[in-house]
Formats: sequence, structure tokens, C-alpha cells
Amino acid sequence: MKNRLKDKGMAQLVGSTLMLGFRGGSLNDPDTREDIAELKAACVRGVILFDHDIAANRQRNIHSPKQLAKLIEELRNELGTDLVIAIDQEGGQVARLDAHNGFLPTISAAEFAQLVEMDQIQYADRQAKQLSTLGIDLNFGPCVDLAIEPSSPIIAEKARSFGESVEQVARCAHIVVDAHHRFGVRCCIKHYPGHGSALLDSHLGVCDITKTHTQDEADIFKRLIDRYENSIAVMSGHLMHTGIDESFPASLSKKHTTDQLRDGLGFAGVIITDSLDMRAICTQFGEGESAALALSAGTDLILDGLNAPGYREPGAPGRIALAIAQGVERQRLEEARDRLDRFFGLE
Repeated sequence: MKNRLKDKGMAQLVGSTLMLGFRGGSLNDPDTREDIAELKAACVRGVILFDHDIAANRQRNIHSPKQLAKLIEELRNELGTDLVIAIDQEGGQVARLDAHNGFLPTISAAEFAQLVEMDQIQYADRQAKQLSTLGIDLNFGPCVDLAIEPSSPIIAEKARSFGESVEQVARCAHIVVDAHHRFGVRCCIKHYPGHGSALLDSHLGVCDITKTHTQDEADIFKRLIDRYENSIAVMSGHLMHTGIDESFPASLSKKHTTDQLRDGLGFAGVIITDSLDMRAICTQFGEGESAALALSAGTDLILDGLNAPGYREPGAPGRIALAIAQGVERQRLEEARDRLDRFFGLE
């Protein structure tokens, strides 16, 4: 098949739908320079920051406030001023910026829910302002999964949920999202169609929620979509619901992404996959195939942290970009890019 990436316009179009991770915390690091060169060659327009490199078991992109501010400046110099920089900053156990590396201390979603409203607003404002000051554009939060299953190893047991009821989760999520918007940072709520009833961790394999998923888990997304419309993004999870799609998890499924989330819940905004390097996806689908499937299903932005356990062949950005160029219709990519441009104010 002809390499469509030789068309510079096509290469840039594909790159606009990619948000990838990279090693190291400075362009003085050879690993960082190597990875940034690959991102640049693939015209990647989004990066995700991590504090820990899982495969190497060492610090990754985030060492200190001063270092991170310099790294972000370097990234925009190398990859363009329209580069979108994202982070997972929920708080508690999912906080890439925390007191241990010199940033503001954080609390978990469960702890946040116990605060009085004024303290919640002040805390949320401080956290959002920190992201804005650093130059971070997108937070993969808040997590709006309901704490339905108390022994969930990835949601309730990690205190990542604001609570079990739609009302409480919606109230807390409003405070967090509104704070981010006050400081010009975008939010991505997660994990559609709802991870809170799952008994497995999708980092380790696909979670089947067919028998556990509840209407409340759909209702929380509907509530937030109705309130914020296209000013929030939604992350699709690696979650199987065979009553909706027998073949694909939500992150790769047109039945979930287009039929349920877009047409059913009326969401016309940006949809982002959970990271495709998680075992729920990488052990069953190829890195490029999964990205092409997700975009064809109606997703707008492919997230791959390139930060999973074990060895991964170098050159992943180029392989993913080529698979997308060969497997996704140009019109679909243009729709995704236009939606992303509007969301991030890049028109």
C-alpha cells in the first residue's frame, strides 16, 4: 500500500490525532532527544507527562517545578507552539505532580468529597492554577466513575471516586471542572461508559462490565455532558459490554463511541482513548491497528503513553502514524482534527 505519510498534509493530519509519551526530563537526555525526534517526524501534536518510567523504574518527565517548566518550554520549541500538553492529575494515588517532587500536596477524590464546599473550591482552584502556570493544557480528570464496587482494584480501592451516587459525583466534578475552566485548562472526564463496577484493572486486561454496569454509570456522563456540552472531553475506557458490542471494548467500538456516546448521549465534543499501551489493548490488538480502530469508531485523539511494563520496539510513533494513514479515511481524520482545534482553541 502506498505510504500516505509522504504527503506532508496527511502526515500533519494524522499527527494532530496523536498524544504520546516520551522518556526523560530534559533535551540534554539522549533518550529524550531520541523520542522527541520520533514525535517530530510523526508530526505529533500532543504529549502526556509522567513522573515515573515504568519499564526503566526511574523518574520520567517530572522531577521538580523548575525542571518541568523548562522541559515544557523545550517541548514547545521543538514540537511547535500549538503543542497540547496533558497530564493525569486527579489527586491522591493518581497525581503526577505532588509534594514528593516539590509540587502542591494533593488529596484523593474520596477525601475531596468529604470537604465542605468552600474548601473544595479553594483546593480545586490551587490545583488548576498550578497546571495553568506550568503551561499544561489538559488534565485527564476528574475521574467520574461511581464507587459501585467497593473492592474495585483500580477505582474504589484507590479512592479515585467521589462517591457512589450520581448527585455527589456530579457536584464534586462540577467544582473541579469549573476551577480548571477558570484557569484556562481543559478537562477530560473518565472512564466512559463507567469503570466503577468493574472487578478488574484494565491496565492488566479487558474488564467485562456486561453484568455489573448500571444505569447510574451512564447517567453521570449524561449529567456532565448536558452541563458542559463540548467544553469537556470524554475518555473512553477499555471496557467490554457485550450487550452493546460483542467484539470490541468501548475504546475501539463504534457502537459505544458513535452510537451510544455521540448519538445516545448527544456528545459532540472530543473523545479520547484511554492509553492504548495498557494490556487490555496491547495484548489483543496491534499498536497501530488499535489506533486505527479507535479513530474509525469516532474517537478524536489517540492516547498512548508509551510507558507500560516490558520492552517495546523503538519507532512506535512512526508505526502508529502509518497504520492510521493507511487505515482511516481522510474525512474522518479531518473531522477529528477540526473538533480538536475547536476544543483547544487552535483554529
